[in-house]
Amino acid sequence: MDVSTRDNVASGVIAKAVEDIIRDGYARVALTPSQAEVLVLAYGESEKFFAMPVEAKLRHQNTESNSNYGYRPLGVEYSATPDRVDINDSFNVWSDRLDLIPESDSLGDFTSSLLQWRDLSAELVSGVLTGLAHHYAVATPPAFAAASNMQVNSYFDSTAERDLLQDKHEDGHMVTVINATAPGLEIFIDGEQSSGMTAPDELIIMPGSLLTRLTGGEVPPMYHQVRNLNLDNRMAIMYFVNPELTVPVMTWKDAEGQEPEDLREMARLNPLPFGLKPLEIL
Repeated sequence: MDVSTRDNVASGVIAKAVEDIIRDGYARVALTPSQAEVLVLAYGESEKFFAMPVEAKLRHQNTESNSNYGYRPLGVEYSATPDRVDINDSFNVWSDRLDLIPESDSLGDFTSSLLQWRDLSAELVSGVLTGLAHHYAVATPPAFAAASNMQVNSYFDSTAERDLLQDKHEDGHMVTVINATAPGLEIFIDGEQSSGMTAPDELIIMPGSLLTRLTGGEVPPMYHQVRNLNLDNRMAIMYFVNPELTVPVMTWKDAEGQEPEDLREMARLNPLPFGLKPLEIL
């Protein structure tokens, strides 16, 4: 496939994703074989990391400044209420700031694989947000690269005592790009529960409440949860997309009775309901 053909295919994929989000409230996107290979690599390196002893993983937890960076053990993050923590541990890379992750120099293959996957995800997101902005007659969408993060979740403790590994919630970002290795993700479309299982070569783009406010409520946030299916080795990779906070992030459209609004403070505080630190300027 030559360059022009690849570009046409990519633009068609993005145009369909934009159309699906506007019409259906979310999009499923098929990966090319080369893109799927990058995802496989990221999962392979993630599996090696999460297989390490807990004390080894804890060396990469940022306990001094912000638990958002690097390894996050079970018990920190929750989806609905603090008494029901998410039954997973995770690893986060924000922008290119590997310096925020303790001893990141010993995780070169792992972080490199995540950043490769981040680059592909960011390229897709850039096209989709540009298409959505144009739909609302906005010249350019907010910049997002420095305020967004790649997160890998490992669901290692699927006990029979909890029906849900993550309670029903929406992520609060502009969009989330997600793939999971095994069933469990359940999404809600028009209030109806549906499977969010992704194929190995497929992504789901889920709008969050920031995009909802950007569009004056026309694109609703996608609520979702993770069912406990008592699986031994489930992982998921998410790209959480936030607007950068260095310039105003003005709404694209306002519902009746709403005034144009700078959404930076909403974006900054959105992590708090999940037990996490506010969004920072990196």
